[in-house]
Amino acid sequence: MLARIAFSTLACPHWTIETIIANARRWGFDGVEWRGGVAGHVRPDSAPGARAALRQGMRESGLVSIAVTAYSTFVSDEPRARAANVEQLKQHLDLAADIGAAYVRTFLGEFGPPQTHEEMIPRIVDSLAPCVEYARRVGVGIAVEHHDAFVRTASIVPILDSIPDRSLGAVWDIANAYSAGENVERGIQNLDGRIFYVQLKDGIGQNEAWRLTNVGEGEAPLRRGLELLVAQNFRGPYSIEWEYAWHPELEPPERALPAALKVVSSMFAKLQVEQSTVVSPAPRSLPTASA
Repeated sequence: MLARIAFSTLACPHWTIETIIANARRWGFDGVEWRGGVAGHVRPDSAPGARAALRQGMRESGLVSIAVTAYSTFVSDEPRARAANVEQLKQHLDLAADIGAAYVRTFLGEFGPPQTHEEMIPRIVDSLAPCVEYARRVGVGIAVEHHDAFVRTASIVPILDSIPDRSLGAVWDIANAYSAGENVERGIQNLDGRIFYVQLKDGIGQNEAWRLTNVGEGEAPLRRGLELLVAQNFRGPYSIEWEYAWHPELEPPERALPAALKVVSSMFAKLQVEQSTVVSPAPRSLPTASA
C-alpha cells in the first residue's frame, strides 16, 4: 500500500469545508491537514456542532484529519504574550481532539538580532512543557515545525531533547530545510524517531533566492527524502503544502493539488519497485506517552 498522503488547506483559503472534503475524496487523497488560526478553516471558536459535523464528514468520506495548524510562537520577551500563545496552543489541541486530528502543528517564532537560539531555547521549553502535558491528556501530539528562526532541523533538536515525551515530535519539511542549505541526510538524522509527519513542497534556489515551484519541477531533494524515509519504514503521513494563501501567483489548487498528488504517488511507486519495500499507512492512533 502506498503512503497516506494529505494536503494542507493553506492551498485553498477560498474553499468551504464541504468542498475540501469532496475534492480530497475525488482526487484520491487520504486526508487533510487543516489550517487553524484566525484565517483557518477550523478555529478554536468553532461551535461544537461544526466540529462534530466536520469529523463525521471526514469519516463518511473515508478521510483522515492529519493535523491542525496553530500559529503559536514562544520567543516573545513579554511573558504575557508567551502565556497567551500557550493558551492558544491548548485551544488548538482541544480543537484537534474534537475533529479527530492526530496532531497540532506549531511554530516556535522569529526573533530579532539581539536574541539568540541559546537564549530562546529555555524560554521555548518552559512554554511547551505544560502544552505537552496537556496534549498527553487529550490524546493529541504536538508537531513542532522547523521554521522562521528555526528553519534548520538542527535548531529544534535541543528543544525536543529537553522534553523527552512521545506527545512531542516534529514536522519534517524537506524543502524548507533545503532552502536553508541543510543536507537531507542530516535532516532525517537530526529528527530520527521523532517525525510525526512530513510536509512536501518544491522550489529552486536557497536562502533569499528560494522560490516555490510546482511539485516535481524544483530542486528540493524530495525523492531522496522519501527514499530515506521508506528505508527507515517511516509510518507517518505526508502532507502536500501548496502555499497558495501566501502566494496567489501560484497555480490554483484545482490544478496544483491533483498534479502534486500524481507526482508524489509516482515517486512512491518507483521507490517500492526499486527497494521492494512496502510503505505502511499511517497509524490512526498516537503512540502512548512516555512514562
